[in-house]
Amino acid sequence: MALVETISAELTVTTPSELSYYEKAWAGLHQQAAYGDQARALIAAALARRRS
Repeated sequence: MALVETISAELTVTTPSELSYYEKAWAGLHQQAAYGDQARALIAAALARRRS
């Protein structure tokens, strides 16, 4: 089951074929995500750009 919140509603996804879309999307996001020191460096760089 996947709970999806939109601006106007909360959706509950239970159909296996639809759940596979969410599994693939989250797997892709997980691969692209930054963690630990890499994440901190990205945040620090964004803050530095905003301040200048």
